Amino acid sequence: MVIARFYSIEDWEKFVDMKMELIDLKTQRFNLQGIVDDNSKELEKIDLKMLEAQRLRFLSMIDVRTKELKQEIEKMEFIELEAQRLNLQGMIDDRTEELRHEVKKIEFIELEAQRLNLQEIIDDRSEELKHEVEKRERIELEVAKLERLNIIGQLAAGLAHEVRNPMTTIRGFLQMLQNKTDLLTYKSYFDLMIEELDRTNTIITDFLSLVKNKPTKLKRQCLNKLLDNIFPLLLADAYTQGKKSIFEPRDIAELDIDTNEITQLVLNLARNGLDAMHPDGCLTIKTFMDGQNIVLSVRDEGTGINPEHLSKLGTPFFTTKESGTGLGLPMCYSIANRHRAQIDVKTGSDGTTFLVRFPQPIGLNII
Repeated sequence: MVIARFYSIEDWEKFVDMKMELIDLKTQRFNLQGIVDDNSKELEKIDLKMLEAQRLRFLSMIDVRTKELKQEIEKMEFIELEAQRLNLQGMIDDRTEELRHEVKKIEFIELEAQRLNLQEIIDDRSEELKHEVEKRERIELEVAKLERLNIIGQLAAGLAHEVRNPMTTIRGFLQMLQNKTDLLTYKSYFDLMIEELDRTNTIITDFLSLVKNKPTKLKRQCLNKLLDNIFPLLLADAYTQGKKSIFEPRDIAELDIDTNEITQLVLNLARNGLDAMHPDGCLTIKTFMDGQNIVLSVRDEGTGINPEHLSKLGTPFFTTKESGTGLGLPMCYSIANRHRAQIDVKTGSDGTTFLVRFPQPIGLNII
């Protein structure tokens, strides 16, 4: 059993009042709590609406900003793309220009190659035409020589005997007169006249030798042996003029030659060489093989042949000697032609070389 202790009514009243106040406070608290709860719900609703509004506003702002950013990005991308396009376009233009230069360079190289090819063709053709012109000029010269030889032949054949007969008579009377004692004073004149008659007879003989058409008597023999027989005569001629002569034979093949004609050929070439040299000069005669050709070389140590005279060599009556007849070299060319040989001339300030190239007979051995 609980026994409450109250000290007084006032205390009890105070207690009651306090209890009531407490109840009221609790009631108010509950009421306030309800109000607060209601307000909280309202506030929550308000907050939610505000937050939703803010969210929507933020979303709108975000959308706007996103669009702005997107536009900015697109603008920046467009600028970058345009810059890249311009850069690529510049690279393309540069490469195009380089390719254009390369194409032009290749075309120029091709054109230059074509030009050089055409120039080479033109040069070859020009060289061929030059050879043809030179060949025609040589043929024309040969024809002119043959025409002159024909005229000389007709003249020599028609007058040789008629001229020689009175010349023989004159020479006989001159020899008879020069031995008379009362005419000894004029002996030098008689000797000069006889010498000139002999010279005239020699010229007539050369005419006949130059144009004679008789068959050549060919005999197979060694050119070195023929030269061995001739060389002492050449040494004597050189010695009387205060000059020297050398013979340098090498191993060569045998030839089909006419002994008398080749002897005349060698003597004419050698004496021309001796006449072209000053005292103490040396005449060199050589024989050697050049491929399938047997070569006879006659070289002097003179001053050479004037270039303008080279094309006239072998022309009848052309001579640079004061007492020459101009028939020695034509006779050599005529003899070479009958032996199917070719005469080449090399000349310079240190001398002149005549090269007579004989074709080697087929099936012969070098000895």
